[in-house]
Amino acid sequence: MLAKGRFQVSGWRGREVELPRPEGQRGPALLEFKGGLTTSFTVHELYRSATRKVQGRQLLYTYGPRTRRFLLPARYNRVEIRRVKPRPTSGTGFSRWHLRMVEVADLARLADTLAGKHDTLVYFDGPARVSFAWLGDAEYGELHFTREGGGEARQLTRRGDVRGTVVVPGAGFLAVSTFGKWTLERQ
Repeated sequence: MLAKGRFQVSGWRGREVELPRPEGQRGPALLEFKGGLTTSFTVHELYRSATRKVQGRQLLYTYGPRTRRFLLPARYNRVEIRRVKPRPTSGTGFSRWHLRMVEVADLARLADTLAGKHDTLVYFDGPARVSFAWLGDAEYGELHFTREGGGEARQLTRRGDVRGTVVVPGAGFLAVSTFGKWTLERQ
């Protein structure tokens, strides 16, 4: 399961995946998920101990082979991957999924301007003032900030804003959530 020192796992069916946490790691786990060509998946946060099971919220919905990065909050030790069946009379697709842990060094950093499409994670090593714009047909998105040491994600944008400026309060992860194109610019 380990390749080049990183945790990775794959499968055909939905299942629970326990994530190894390095000794002393207090912050969220950085994960990357890739589905298959014709299949939809959801990924949910999960905590399981010998006596308890706590199902959390849905972290990710994905269709197709696009690679998506997301955060698993520190209080959860597993993810539950579910293959989505679109209609009761349809199949669930036939594609394999892949999940792996990524390092902070693998994440994009905003030096000046950064542009992309769909969801991503951006790492900040300190406070910053950032302007954002949602582009294209959807023109909808959200920015959520999670401190490097953990804690709850804090939404920085207001619902319905297409452009604006936000303050990243310190070192941590900025989650860009949108279906379309976006740009971020450091001010």
